[in-house]
Amino acid sequence: MPYYVIGVDYGTDSARAVLVDTSSGATVASSVMNYPRWAEGLYCDAGESRFRQHPLDYLECLEKVLRDVVDACPDRKSIKAIGVDTTASTPCFVDAHCTPLSLKEGFEEDPDAMFVLWKDHTGLVEAEQINAASKKAEVDYTAPCGFHYSPEAYWSKVLHILRRSEDIRKQSTFAIELCDWIPAVLTGCDDISRLRTSHCAAGCKQLYAEMWGGWPPRDFFTGIDPVLGPVWDCLPQQNYGCDEPAGTLSREWADRLGLSSDVIVSVGNVDAHSGGIGGGVRYRSLVMNIGTSACYMTTVPNEIMGDRMLSGVYGQIKDGILRGSVGYEISLSAFGDVFAWFRRLLSTFVGDEKTADLILPVLSEQAAGLRQRLDAPQATDYFNGRRSPDPDNFLTASITGLKITTTAAEIYYALVEAVAFATKAIVDFMAENEVPLERFVGIGGISQKSPFVMQMLADVLGHDLEVSSCKDCCAMGAAIQASVACGIHPDTVSAQDAMCQEVSVTYHPDASKAEIFAERYKRYKRISAETIK
Repeated sequence: MPYYVIGVDYGTDSARAVLVDTSSGATVASSVMNYPRWAEGLYCDAGESRFRQHPLDYLECLEKVLRDVVDACPDRKSIKAIGVDTTASTPCFVDAHCTPLSLKEGFEEDPDAMFVLWKDHTGLVEAEQINAASKKAEVDYTAPCGFHYSPEAYWSKVLHILRRSEDIRKQSTFAIELCDWIPAVLTGCDDISRLRTSHCAAGCKQLYAEMWGGWPPRDFFTGIDPVLGPVWDCLPQQNYGCDEPAGTLSREWADRLGLSSDVIVSVGNVDAHSGGIGGGVRYRSLVMNIGTSACYMTTVPNEIMGDRMLSGVYGQIKDGILRGSVGYEISLSAFGDVFAWFRRLLSTFVGDEKTADLILPVLSEQAAGLRQRLDAPQATDYFNGRRSPDPDNFLTASITGLKITTTAAEIYYALVEAVAFATKAIVDFMAENEVPLERFVGIGGISQKSPFVMQMLADVLGHDLEVSSCKDCCAMGAAIQASVACGIHPDTVSAQDAMCQEVSVTYHPDASKAEIFAERYKRYKRISAETIK
């Protein structure tokens, strides 16, 4: 009799769930729902880099996608576990019962009481203060973040909001990560002290590391600002792998879904890392999760890396992606967002959304037909700063070499080339730091939908680039971890062997383009060094 698990993935715009056969990895059913309030642009201000999401969006989507896949199951009694991954760092202030303040009277419309999405940069000043304090400390606690803390990470966001809002300081108990809150919801955990929090999120977003005994000391945080003291006091002293149970399905959710309350809910994961698992990440492989941003994952056995930390690598977690290995997340702050910016620019005076939706497909077709030129317009990709390598939150993007005859397709080509060059910079950096990469696997929406972008990546990297046939690798990764948490598979690697999907297409590099790309890459690096802040 087959056993099934459910993987739930919370992305930037939507939540999705997959029902997976644990023996083959076959997706039996899937469901997706866009966040309704987010779709209306509520609680956000792009001009201030403020991006907030209401917990009701998450709850409404959770029930919808879970109901859909459970109802499609041939035998719901065979559903053994649910796994969850989410964007990160996406924290929210909660009370002692794990209730987000925005679900309480008086805070319903307060953006500071909602989940602070990963790409929110309102804590930029706070990030720089954390960096400065860490450089003065006896230990540089930003090592897991490549020795450079980001406004996208937990403590920057928490500090920014605590400084802004006296009401939140008074009414909140803790700031919870989204990947910890969703399992808490499903298991009915209503006590902060009983949370089983994610090791993966703690390591790369919250400065947790075994080398200094867990969390940085309380006085490190209070030395930056005393408002951080109460948050530190509630930090759990133990965290858990995403292949471990967070608990079992609460009676409320079991009744709501028609499932047994014996169904295991695994500890939450970071979406990019979950995608790495769903994409079959291994030593010497790079799983490239390409969406609004790009997160590239690889692993190196612990015995090879030891406690060595790489400067400029956004996330480094021992036992964080696969047990027994250091997991690396090397990222671009903007990938699909770069193209979305250009689409918005061109669609300003377009009357209807259907026409606007044709802009990028048409530009891709036109750009693919352009003759490669050394003197073509050239772009840098720092629309949201730079994460890796050599992080710099203040970098801005640029487009150079424009002429009166320059076309929209040429600019689009330059933008695609820029994110490809940024990817090459990461691959080169890892090689220089003795992290070998021999296999490249694309996952995520762009890898499935844009042959032009994927071919450009293969050409620039000079490597074959495989694309996983799995359309929902992040949700699949959550399902794989769930299958381990409930005991169906003994470990994550065994579960990957059984459940990961085959390659759907492989892009081969065009050697005839290598020489011009090499010259333009040199120019990209030179322009990057001179980019205006």
